[in-house]
Amino acid sequence: MRIIRGIHNLKKINSNSVVSIGNFDGVHLGHQKLISTVYNIGKENNLPTIIILFEPQPLEFFNNQNPPKRITKFREKIKYIQLYKIDIVLCIQFNSFFSNLSAEEFIIQILINKLNVKFIIIGQDFKFGAKRNGNIPLLKKISKKYKFNVIAVKSLYKNNIKISSTNIRKYLLENNIKLAQLLLGRPFSIIGRVVYGNQIGRTLGYPTANIKLYNNIPINNGVYAVKINYKKKYLGICNIGIKPSYIHIPKNKILEVHIFNTNINLYNKKIEILIYKKIRNEYFFSSTQKLKNQIAKDIKAVTKYFDIFDDELKNKR
Repeated sequence: MRIIRGIHNLKKINSNSVVSIGNFDGVHLGHQKLISTVYNIGKENNLPTIIILFEPQPLEFFNNQNPPKRITKFREKIKYIQLYKIDIVLCIQFNSFFSNLSAEEFIIQILINKLNVKFIIIGQDFKFGAKRNGNIPLLKKISKKYKFNVIAVKSLYKNNIKISSTNIRKYLLENNIKLAQLLLGRPFSIIGRVVYGNQIGRTLGYPTANIKLYNNIPINNGVYAVKINYKKKYLGICNIGIKPSYIHIPKNKILEVHIFNTNINLYNKKIEILIYKKIRNEYFFSSTQKLKNQIAKDIKAVTKYFDIFDDELKNKR
C-alpha cells in the first residue's frame, strides 16, 4: 500500500480508479464496510483502490481550541486500512485553502482530473467541500457528465445504535467500554512506545511499562483491565492519569501498564494496550501502603473479570 501525503505529491492516475473519502476515525465497523466495498469493486473491475483521508481532521481544523477526541491517530488508521489491501491512501492536508475548496472543485480537480475516478463509494451521511455542500445528490448529478458511478453505503447499526465515531467517543467517555468495543468491532486500543518513568511501580512491587499519551485521547483517567499486544498477548492492568498520590511528580497524563506473571524488558518497544473494562477512577492515596493494598484489590478484580470474560467467549463458540 502506498501512502501519499499531500495532493502535490499525487501524480495523475492513468487508469480508472475506485475511491472513498472520509475521516475514518476509529476505522469502525461502518468504515470497514466502506473499505471492503472499495476493495471488492476494485478487484471485480481490476482497478486501483484509493482511500482519501484528511489531516488534521476537518473538525480539528475548525475547532482547534476544543476539537473532538480522536479515536485513532493517523498511523493507527493506516494500520487498519492496510488490512484491506488498499492500493493507495491519499492524505490531504486540511488547511485554509482546502477548507475553501467547493465540493464541485474537489470532485473535478481531485476525483476526476487527478484520480480518474470510475467508482466513488461514500457513506450516506458524509459531507465534504466548503460549507459541507458535497453530498450524494451532488456526486450523482456530476457523475452523469463525467461518467462515474456513485455508490452510497448505508449506516450500520448494532443494538439499534448507529455505528459512528461520535457514538464511540461518547461511550468511551461514559466508561461504557463494552458498547464502544461493539461499535468498533474490536477493543479500543492505545499504541505507543514505552518510555522510562519514575520507577514508582517497581518500588511498590508492581513494575510498569509507561506510554506517553496524546492530549486528545477519548478515555477517562482511571484503572482498567487490559491486554498487552507485543509479539503475543498478555493480561494486565493499567492506570491512565497523573499519579495524584505523588505530588512532587509533573502532572503529565501517562499510561502505566503492569503485565501479569511476566518479566520482559519493553523499554523503547512499541506496544498496543487493548482496553476492556474500567475498574475504578484514579484516586489520591494518603500513604504508600494504602496504594499497594488498593493495587492488590484491583489486580484481583481484573483477574476475576478476565476469568468471566474467557468463560463467556468459550460459551459463544
